[in-house]
Amino acid sequence: MRILTNTTSPYARIARIALAEKGFDLGPSEIVNPWGDPEALLALNPAGRVPTLEIDGGLPSTESLLILLWLERKVPEPSLLGTDLDRVVSQAGRAMGVIDAMANIVTGQMQMDPAWGETRVGLKRRRTIVTGLRPLEAEPPAYRGGPPDIAVITAVVAYDYLTLRFAAAPWVEPTPQLAALRAATAERPAFKATVPYVA
Repeated sequence: MRILTNTTSPYARIARIALAEKGFDLGPSEIVNPWGDPEALLALNPAGRVPTLEIDGGLPSTESLLILLWLERKVPEPSLLGTDLDRVVSQAGRAMGVIDAMANIVTGQMQMDPAWGETRVGLKRRRTIVTGLRPLEAEPPAYRGGPPDIAVITAVVAYDYLTLRFAAAPWVEPTPQLAALRAATAERPAFKATVPYVA
């Protein structure tokens, strides 16, 4: 098994954290630039996106939440769905909306126009980030140590991606509760090994 990833993708990081928490070795990770359409990535995933997981037998598995679903069936324990499924799914959905909005802005700025974030669509995505983080900040996912659930994973990934890409943005509101959640998970090997960085 190997996972094709990059150093910044929040989607790839979600999958990598989930894999590590389920006991998989992240050593076979292959860093690729999805914008360069590398042959190894396109052979497994014509969409050219990360994460792309090559499971036993050469079968590709793509999309972070589908990889998580596969993992939950393949390795049921520890479950990353938590004990309060409704709340976990709701909070993870909010965090994914924030992640999607940030990724849209970054992609627009990198691939189309550095000022894309100021366009009508870019401003709507910015609003999604701000208003999506507010309920997560007001009531962050509960974490008491041990394997995190998907709400904790996605909230921390969203926080770290915000810090990576938008730390100096004047429209970013303070999120001390999410910062505390991030600090509480920072030393877990799955989180520590996947901290995003610009190569």
